[in-house]
Amino acid sequence: MKCSVEGIMYPVDARSVIFSSLVGNSGNRSSDCFVEVPHAAWSVCKASLDSVFSFGVDGDVSTVFVLAPLHKGTVCLDGFCVVAPKDGELCGSDWRIPLSVPPAFSDLVSVSDDICSEEHSLEIIAPYLSVLFPSASVCWLLAADVGASVKRIVEIIRKAFPFSPIFISNNKETQCASMWKEAFGS
Repeated sequence: MKCSVEGIMYPVDARSVIFSSLVGNSGNRSSDCFVEVPHAAWSVCKASLDSVFSFGVDGDVSTVFVLAPLHKGTVCLDGFCVVAPKDGELCGSDWRIPLSVPPAFSDLVSVSDDICSEEHSLEIIAPYLSVLFPSASVCWLLAADVGASVKRIVEIIRKAFPFSPIFISNNKETQCASMWKEAFGS
């Protein structure tokens, strides 16, 4: 998958910018079932992102979930209303993260790089993920409302991935990721 806002919403050397400030931190990851992250440009939200990701390197994680709104509205492809990019990589100038949808979601998710490339919730935090979870695969899921698929996905995450970090990309003013928070019962 290709980056679309590098150099516009965050710097070209983003990993380098955050690497020295994050590595070696000894904070703890939140014990909540998910952590909210903003998806605005770094000029607006870098302090919030630095705070959210201040827990330090956690290299033993195999899967990280980024759950986000689909700003285009409900898009159902092949009968599925949750969208994910194709398995592969999302790469910036100085970072890369592997993308993968676990097989447990294959009957709940439609795969489309075209739709996902118009969203930036993962790209904004990808440099952080590349520093903190260097060997983890990232599962990025986008939805427009809290349908049965979203609820089922949350059930699977809770049962099959109980120790995986879950980041919900949300805007505090618009609560555009409320479908994910509602499915988690928050």
